[in-house]
Amino acid sequence: MQKLTIYDISKLSGVSITTVSRVLNGNENVNQETRDRVEAVIREHQYVPRQSSRNFVQRDFFAVGLLVDDIRHTYMSELTYAVNQELEKWKLNTIVCNLADVEGGFINQVDNLIEKRVNGVVLMGSVFERNICRIAIERRYSGVPFVAVNANFALPNVREVMQNQFQGTKDAVNFLFQKGKRKIGWIYYRQSPSDQRKNTGFMAGMKECGLNPIYLRETNGLMLKDGKEATASLLDEYPDIDALIYSSDMLAVGGVHTLNERGISIPEQISLIGFNNSNCAKECYPPLTSIDNKINESGRLAAQLMLNMLNKQPAESVQLACGLEIRNST
Repeated sequence: MQKLTIYDISKLSGVSITTVSRVLNGNENVNQETRDRVEAVIREHQYVPRQSSRNFVQRDFFAVGLLVDDIRHTYMSELTYAVNQELEKWKLNTIVCNLADVEGGFINQVDNLIEKRVNGVVLMGSVFERNICRIAIERRYSGVPFVAVNANFALPNVREVMQNQFQGTKDAVNFLFQKGKRKIGWIYYRQSPSDQRKNTGFMAGMKECGLNPIYLRETNGLMLKDGKEATASLLDEYPDIDALIYSSDMLAVGGVHTLNERGISIPEQISLIGFNNSNCAKECYPPLTSIDNKINESGRLAAQLMLNMLNKQPAESVQLACGLEIRNST
């Protein structure tokens, strides 16, 4: 652990202690060149000032902060709803925060939640599985209870609800193989730690079935348009693909759009499998077969873990098995 202090940062960046303090506190009264110099030292030494615990004390108002990177994603909105519903049963208020820039805004957002007197924080999704979040939770928020859904931290003040996405994706490959599919494609968002685990499962499944994993596309995001573009690109290069697995239902819905526009029938010519078993998989036409990562159960367990931590009761991290909800797209 770095022993760097605010005084060391002042010397290394060649600015006053007051200026360093202003940068750390987000004060806008610092010119950009000076701010960049101070922040470069902070990044180099991974300095994280300890957050005061003055606001984190037992009180009559009970609230939990829910951090999500993009509430527009169907999976995230459904997961947030599930956590909120369970916490409401125990009269716990929730403060939902949409954090588009995790790298740049995580510390400020958690600081804001603590200033608003939350009792704990739930992190929604693997996007928070980053070094800056880990360091901040370990050093700055060591007295704050955290629950992470699908993000691995292994820290004393963090409990986790993990979904076995490796096995879920591997099982989906085997399911398609048993249905006679041999040219199985895979579309995923590489920047997501969660999708990297799914990708490992896909590769393991293809190897187990003796298939060549060459039908691959990485996307620039997890929105419908990303699924459309990736599917079109893959079909242009490999028009004989007979099945596609997507790392999210929304990407798969984009794939449905592309196939419909090209007059390719589902599942007669190509079978499709999404991931999350979210509402958009059920409402799509044809309804999508989807790897079920138990959204409602994940949310319920995350809320229960947080409740147990707040009550100083035993709280053990859990891992859920992923199933396969079979619908018309296969």
